[in-house]
Amino acid sequence: MLITRALVGTLGAILAIIVVYKGGLSLLIALILLTILGLHEFYRMSRAFNPVRLAGFLGALLILVGAYTGSVGGALRASLYLFALTFLFHAIRGLKTEMVAEMAVTYFGAFYVGMGFAHMILLRDTPSYGTSLAFVVLLATWTSDTVAYVVGHYLGQRAISPVISPKKTIEGTLAGAIGTIIVVLIAGKSLGWMSSGQFFVLGLAIAIAAPLGDLFESFLKRASQVKDAGTIIPGHGGILDRFDSLLFTTVTAFYLVAALVGSG
Repeated sequence: MLITRALVGTLGAILAIIVVYKGGLSLLIALILLTILGLHEFYRMSRAFNPVRLAGFLGALLILVGAYTGSVGGALRASLYLFALTFLFHAIRGLKTEMVAEMAVTYFGAFYVGMGFAHMILLRDTPSYGTSLAFVVLLATWTSDTVAYVVGHYLGQRAISPVISPKKTIEGTLAGAIGTIIVVLIAGKSLGWMSSGQFFVLGLAIAIAAPLGDLFESFLKRASQVKDAGTIIPGHGGILDRFDSLLFTTVTAFYLVAALVGSG
């Protein structure tokens, strides 16, 4: 399983590097595909709440297109369209006591997955240094996941959250955090758009956001009583299983760097 995970992860990393480097429409199409698959997994786990999938899919795609055409403002405006779509599609079903919970799940799933992937577009399209910023976030997130998994697998003894994620260990998480900060600092040495101190802050933020994203998705799975969100990626599970950390780190990095560079 470890070999399969490594081979598939390496191939996925190569494809991600190519798509992010090209950017533009290629990146948008790739993220639309990931969003559709990831949101399908979310709604499948949440099917007990009977979400309106069409409203969620349309809203999430609008968020991606909004990020592609109008930067962060476009993505945020699209989240309002998602809200309207969620209400309209549920209202068509008719008034019932479960409506509020159903609307909440429909909206939350599309916002969670759509906004997370949309911020990769926002990172990549940041003027002057967007490409390098996107690569730093990808590399840091991969480092966090990989180091935490390997160290936790071989040396981990204490679970970080026995109920939510018994296989994720304190030792692995700390190792992943240290590796993440080191990688970001090394990358920052060759990049001139932030100081070393600012890159340290970025590395620390990603080191915190990545395992939180992982734990959040594990929480969703435990609440839904499933082992994996999906099976589409051999050795990794589903789209949400593989990209859970990135859905948090893209958002964290985008706003943090905007604040750091703006104040620098």
